[in-house]
Amino acid sequence: MRNLSLPALTAVLVSSAAGAQTAPPVQVPYTSQTQPGARSGGGTVNDVALWVNPANPAASRLITADQNNGLFTYALDGGELQAVTEGTATSVDVLGGFPLAGGASGSLVLSANPTLSGLVPYVMDAAADGGGLTRLSPTAAPLDVGVSYGTVRLTRGADGAIQAFGGIVDGGIRQFALTPTDGGVTATPLRDIPAGTVQGLVVDPAYRALYVAQQGQGLYRYGADADAGIQGTQVVGLGDGGLTSVGRITLYEASALDGYLIASDPGANTFVVFDRRTLGRVGAFQLGQDGGTNPVQQSRGLVAYSGPLGTAFPEGLFVAHDGLSTSTLGDNVKLTSWGNVARAFTPPLLIVLPEPDGGSAPDGGTGNDGGGGVIVNPGDGNPIGGPGGDDDSGCGCTSTSVPAVATLGLLAMALLGRRRRS
Repeated sequence: MRNLSLPALTAVLVSSAAGAQTAPPVQVPYTSQTQPGARSGGGTVNDVALWVNPANPAASRLITADQNNGLFTYALDGGELQAVTEGTATSVDVLGGFPLAGGASGSLVLSANPTLSGLVPYVMDAAADGGGLTRLSPTAAPLDVGVSYGTVRLTRGADGAIQAFGGIVDGGIRQFALTPTDGGVTATPLRDIPAGTVQGLVVDPAYRALYVAQQGQGLYRYGADADAGIQGTQVVGLGDGGLTSVGRITLYEASALDGYLIASDPGANTFVVFDRRTLGRVGAFQLGQDGGTNPVQQSRGLVAYSGPLGTAFPEGLFVAHDGLSTSTLGDNVKLTSWGNVARAFTPPLLIVLPEPDGGSAPDGGTGNDGGGGVIVNPGDGNPIGGPGGDDDSGCGCTSTSVPAVATLGLLAMALLGRRRRS
């Protein structure tokens, strides 16, 4: 009989763990929500991004992409600050450290704009009048003009260069290198990935992985580097691991290597959590008020951030779009501390606390750059916390749960017995 290889054994383990752990979702309370103004209509938010204010994290802002009105910015208390109504917007992302004229740097905001048929770059400046979001090179055409995108995500290549991934409305993904020019930015296509209809994208910089939520298919993983080819591997299919549908996805970075991949399941009104190392399912949660009232439903955007954001969110932040908010009679965005999410699980998930000296905030990035703190175990039996790890991620962690270890041991014993008999 044919022996299983180690990669095949690992695939069996991950698949078995994902399919077996389908406990009911835990309930997480939200603590604040956005109050959209008259300009933003109901049922039109398609995406949300977090801009972290490097000088004052408590003054960070949410940016929503509105499919009827454009871009809106909100304070962390939910108050609307700005509307940029230059056509429609289906997606938005932000990345700090973008070179500006005169040797300065700022935060680049990239919007997928069907009205202007391309990707439109902006800069976020907290000191500017009117809210701080301004068009970069207003007279220039959108990037890759003539192509409609439903999803856009910014990242950095292995060499630190700024890149973008765009999910094309007609199907597939296009990867760009973004080069700052005099007062603007140019986009050079690097590769096209035939990935079907893309609902969500996120890049894990440590593992050089591009995770893609494909409509009607599930979650897939591709190499994030331009020379990684165009073949992907399915992480979890619909119906596996408690995932009934798939929307936007985000990454919670607890350290250089540990954390969670979180996928919105709009069909079940849940958020499914996968371990960042093993991609095994950790569990799922729902967001609502105490008693399950006014829950987040049909979510089309989410952000997980591991850095402190002032006294309101000292343990990081989780943000989710709510497609059916009874409090605002439309849709809005709801916010909660990541600590609320972590402690809702048994055992709890990891939480990152700031360094004893206060640390420093990243330069306007999103949750993908939120590390740099002290990883704490918020309760006994943390699934990937506690002493005893031997990795180089900056914490004593192990990302394999006890049931997974036991399963691996049983599979290894069975494989060894089979080899002896043969």
